[in-house]
Amino acid sequence: MIMEQILGLDLGTNSIGWAITEKDETGFRLIDRGVDIFQEGVNRTKSGEEPTVKERTKARALRRLYFRRRQRKIELLKVLI
Repeated sequence: MIMEQILGLDLGTNSIGWAITEKDETGFRLIDRGVDIFQEGVNRTKSGEEPTVKERTKARALRRLYFRRRQRKIELLKVLI
């Protein structure tokens, strides 16, 4: 008796569905299944939608701005010295 297990995937935009089946001489038998649903990438506000990573992106841009300004000051000091 030869048994073969098969993994089936359903890839959607907001979820992944999966199922494991077993195949033998008589047919197929479902072993397990499931779904993993992802949360939306947008926040809904009164004014519309905005990305959830907006605050993180803004903070990263501010850190880069400070770093580059500091680097320019260091380079200017090197030239003046």
